[in-house]
Amino acid sequence: MKPAMISFMGLDGSGKSTSIDYAYETLKSRGYPVEIVRAAYVIRYMTFFIKLGKKLVMKKQSDPFKGDYRAYLENLRKQGQKGGVYKIFSFMTTLEFKLQIFLNITMKLRRGKILLVDRYIYDNVVTYAANLGLGEDYMRKTMEGKWKRAPRPDRIIYIKTPVEVCLTRKDDIPDPLYLEIRKPLYEKVAQMYNAVIIPGDQAKEAMLAQVMAVVEECLAEKNR
Repeated sequence: MKPAMISFMGLDGSGKSTSIDYAYETLKSRGYPVEIVRAAYVIRYMTFFIKLGKKLVMKKQSDPFKGDYRAYLENLRKQGQKGGVYKIFSFMTTLEFKLQIFLNITMKLRRGKILLVDRYIYDNVVTYAANLGLGEDYMRKTMEGKWKRAPRPDRIIYIKTPVEVCLTRKDDIPDPLYLEIRKPLYEKVAQMYNAVIIPGDQAKEAMLAQVMAVVEECLAEKNR
């Protein structure tokens, strides 16, 4: 069995984690060397420095999930335009993510693993574009610059779910705007990088069947 990487992306509450967990359990039951990699936004190696940097940039409004999200977003965009400390903070988060990619993706692929990746570089560019109020040009430039050498998935699966459905599934979304500004960015990234689009608002069994069909097709192609 050759190594493979399948990256999942989508809004919070889209059904992404449900799809990944199902694919993992199915492949594991068949004896595949499969692992789930939670790739983005979980700080592991530079926790102190990144949290400190975020507090310096955002002052008291350092958590988008607490307080007024719209005020947080406005402040973040102002700091991004200024540069300075924000650029240092951005550099540290990029370094953290690159280290995670090397240890949790590159090295595991070298060991022959099949990786189901929950949030990857595509989600990273969506988040930064959403936070800074930027669009396609920024995302393309970031992918071709910052993430140029990051391993590319064999498949990208975008679980496409309406914002109103996601909001009914998650009770920790700080503001509908949090999802609304991300949705068109995800759709643009899906178009730019030929993601397989699976509706996340259909019957759960149908969604999971479609996910597994894509996963199985990918693995079959890798081992021809």
